[in-house]
Amino acid sequence: MTSGGPAPASRRLNPSERTLFGPDLSNASPRARQGLIAMLQGANDPEFLRVLDEARGLLRELWRTENEDTFIFPGSEEAGLEAVLVNLLEPDDIMLVCVAGYGGERIAEAAARITSRVARLDAPWGTAIAPEALREALERDRPKVVALVHGEGSTGVLQPLPELAALVHEYGAVLAVDLSLTTAVVEVLVDEWGLDACWAGSQKGLSAYPGLALVTFGRVAVERIEGRGVPVRSWVFELDGLRSVALDERRHQTLPAPLIFALVEVLQLAREQSMDYREGRHRNRRDALVAALETLGLEVLGDPAVRLPSVTVVRVPDGVDGGRIRQRLLSSFRIDIGGGLGEWKDEVWRIGILSHSAQPAFLVQFISILEVLLAEEGYNVVAPGGAARKAIDVLEL
Repeated sequence: MTSGGPAPASRRLNPSERTLFGPDLSNASPRARQGLIAMLQGANDPEFLRVLDEARGLLRELWRTENEDTFIFPGSEEAGLEAVLVNLLEPDDIMLVCVAGYGGERIAEAAARITSRVARLDAPWGTAIAPEALREALERDRPKVVALVHGEGSTGVLQPLPELAALVHEYGAVLAVDLSLTTAVVEVLVDEWGLDACWAGSQKGLSAYPGLALVTFGRVAVERIEGRGVPVRSWVFELDGLRSVALDERRHQTLPAPLIFALVEVLQLAREQSMDYREGRHRNRRDALVAALETLGLEVLGDPAVRLPSVTVVRVPDGVDGGRIRQRLLSSFRIDIGGGLGEWKDEVWRIGILSHSAQPAFLVQFISILEVLLAEEGYNVVAPGGAARKAIDVLEL
């Protein structure tokens, strides 16, 4: 702007409302929005600290754990991943990463920044980790730490976590697990299954807002961290730093109070609803979606026995421009779905039906519009209207 000239025209920020049907986040719950309108409080305010303590208690309850070292701090779920790995791994440690999709690839890449001794157990995309293959890898590599993704969002597969965890412990390793797409979606029993360290984010199955990492460390993990031979190579994410509460010790000086308030609201909601209800609801919405997609003649990937309730992966049919369909869903109808990643880039759609996004009307609207867009691409819709009808028949309303 030139000196003395008129101020440039500005326009008020007015983001479009979306139906979030991708794998990365869900529409925010009204309870989360209620939390955001609370008054801003300082990060050392005793009232705020009581709310933060309540949030940690509710998270322990949701994850079914007694772990005192359960934390909520600013950052994405990837910050949770980083906090877990940097505490558990020393430079010469062998880490075994179970890679059955893009999420596993990301863990392996993050681990390689901490230790050069990263071993892999690769499974074909769209399949679960086979326990016998894990046993062979444990025998071969003798890792100190094993990491895997419980719900793989790139393939739509739910890993058999209890069985895999038992194997890891049989070989004396510590197990670190990504719970990002299963937290508040399916029952997770951290203590009963023996999950030594876990992480997730606030924005998926909980339908809070992005920006908070959720982490827990169990007794075995803590003993390993406290017995390290070299210091943790992170000042912010070191376990002692996560534990610090006093203002003159805290590494995360200014916690985002509104995000914490929003998280408490949805954690309270999860308690009120019960995990039996939430898991049943997610599985029903997935089944309705799958039935509708198959009525359209589309191929839903993954063995039905291990399909993730929160993310469904469907192959883009031949002759259809999958990117153009996604773009039209977003620009014309404000529906956001995910595309493929890694090996399945440009080959699949990833449809996430998470928590507050799991509204029956949202699902039926999406299926109806998808049918129209597919027809406009030249795809042969055998029974017009049949997919939406099938979804309605399966939905528990």
